[in-house]
Amino acid sequence: MSSLEINIDAYLEIVNIAHEVFAPLKGFMGEKDYHTVVDNMRLASGKVWPIPVTLDIPENKIREIENSAEVDLFLNSEKIGSIMPESIFEVRPIEDAARIFKTSDLKHPGVAKELARSKYRTGGRIKLFKELLPDLPEWNLTPAETRKFFSSRGWKKIASFQTRNPPHLAHEYLQRIAMEVSDGIFLQPLIGWKKKGDFTPEAIMGAYNIMVRKFYPDNALLGTLRTSMRYAGPREAVFHAIIRRNYGCTSFIVGRDHAGVGDYYGKYEAQQLAVSFEKDLGIEILPLAGPRYCSGCKCISTEKTCAHAKKFIQEISGTKMRRMLSSGIRPDEKFMRREISDFLIGLAASNSLFCA
Repeated sequence: MSSLEINIDAYLEIVNIAHEVFAPLKGFMGEKDYHTVVDNMRLASGKVWPIPVTLDIPENKIREIENSAEVDLFLNSEKIGSIMPESIFEVRPIEDAARIFKTSDLKHPGVAKELARSKYRTGGRIKLFKELLPDLPEWNLTPAETRKFFSSRGWKKIASFQTRNPPHLAHEYLQRIAMEVSDGIFLQPLIGWKKKGDFTPEAIMGAYNIMVRKFYPDNALLGTLRTSMRYAGPREAVFHAIIRRNYGCTSFIVGRDHAGVGDYYGKYEAQQLAVSFEKDLGIEILPLAGPRYCSGCKCISTEKTCAHAKKFIQEISGTKMRRMLSSGIRPDEKFMRREISDFLIGLAASNSLFCA
C-alpha cells in the first residue's frame, strides 16, 4: 500500500474530521469542494464552509497516490490513519490566499503558512487508526463528550467562546453577558499552531483554569480546540461558529476583530459575515461590541453601553499586556485579574509564556 508522511497540522485535521468537529466533512476536500469553498464559502453540496481543509502532497508522490485506492498516513513514522484519494489537484496559492485571507501579503501569518505548503493536494475520505496522547489531555473533549455533558446538566442554551489568549477583563465582560442569557458556557481556547509571540497552550489553559475555578459558578465548561489558527478573520469566525455548533453549543460570541491579525480586517467585519450566514449555520451569533475601560464609568464598557468621550476610554492593548507580562510587570487590575497576571508572570520567568 502507498504511504505518505504528514505533519502535526494534517494529523489534527484528521482527528477533527474523525470526531465530527469538522462535520459535515468526512475527509479532506476534493477539487470541487475546494474551489467552491474558496470562491463562495460553501461546499459543493451548498452547505456553508468558509475555510479549505486539504491534504498537501509532494510532487514526487502524485503518480503513486493516483494509482492507489488507499494511502497509509504516517506521523513521525507511526501509522495513524489512511485516506482513500478521490482526486489530486493543483491549487492557486497566491490567488486563493487573496480570497481566503483578503490579502496575499507574506507578512500575514496565515498567508505565509499557506504559501509554504505544496500546491498539490489530494482529497478523499479518511480513517483514523491511532489517536496520539494530546497536549493537556484533561481538557481534550470531543463533540460526543460535550453533548453528553450538556445533556447531563440539563443545559438547553449553551454559549461558546473562542480565544487564543489568556482572559482579561474585556473577555470576562463578553463571557458574563453570554452567561446571563444561557444555561452554561463552553470556553474553548485554540491550542494548535499559532504565530511566534502568541501565548502558549500552558499559559492560556492555566489562566482559564484559574478563571473557571475561582471566579465563575458551576456553569462554565473548559476545553481545548486542537486546530491551527488561520488568522483568516471573517471567514474564520464562521468556521469557529460551525465548530461550536458541532460541539452542541447554541450560540457563539463574535467580538471585535475575531481571528484577526494586524490591520487586515475591519473592526466588526467578522461579525457582519457571521451574521450574514446565521440562518444556515445552525447556531446563533452573538455579535458583541468590543469592551474597553472607561475612566468616566470606572468599569469595563462598550460603545453601546457608555457615552463618554474618547479621552475617558482606555483600550485593552494585547501588545502592551504581553510586553508588561514578559517583563514581570503586573497589568493594572482594571484590565486583568491579579491571579491571572501573577500566573502568567511566573510562566514568563521560565520562558514558557509565548510560542517560539
